[in-house]
Amino acid sequence: MLFFLCCLLFSQASFQIALAEKPPETATKVVEQLDTTLLECMKKGPELGFSGRYTLLEPVMKKYFFYSLMVKKSTGSWWRKMSTSQQRELLEKYITWSISTYADRFSSYKGQQFIVAATRPVHKKYMQVVVHIVKADKRKRVLEYLLAMDQDKKLWRIVDVRVKGVSQLALTRAQFKSILQKQGIEGLLALLDDKIQKVTPTGT
Repeated sequence: MLFFLCCLLFSQASFQIALAEKPPETATKVVEQLDTTLLECMKKGPELGFSGRYTLLEPVMKKYFFYSLMVKKSTGSWWRKMSTSQQRELLEKYITWSISTYADRFSSYKGQQFIVAATRPVHKKYMQVVVHIVKADKRKRVLEYLLAMDQDKKLWRIVDVRVKGVSQLALTRAQFKSILQKQGIEGLLALLDDKIQKVTPTGT
């Protein structure tokens, strides 16, 4: 009888722990949450203005984009050569550039729909989520999100986006590597300042 009661209490405790520990959001759910925010950004685009769109996107993109990993992959071995303050400054500028770019591009709504077309594992540790942005005239644009599990946050996070089959991370890595080889870290920081300025309206 005592053994039965112990087993019962253990089972109840395990069940309560399982309820308390929410399972991580699926890769599909992460992309859907981002797409929902992008649609809101587009629909309210003129009303919000650039700064309003940035404010709307910032918490969502910081949560769902794996920026620390993206910067490391974009700079390769150069990352380890940087001081802690340089790494921090580079990461901050990279995030600002990324969010600013989205705030600039997703600024108006013309009847577009975001439809998740497929989700599949890639090389065991990644997930790919394919999204179709369907325009009002039924033409579509295909985005392929690549996500990795952030073990610290227990969350799938975006590390790359393919547009027309071209990896945006690969393009960034090639450009960053070229600048780092020619101008070093200060040249890369200056490049990001220039990129941010180009997508940020004057007076924002």
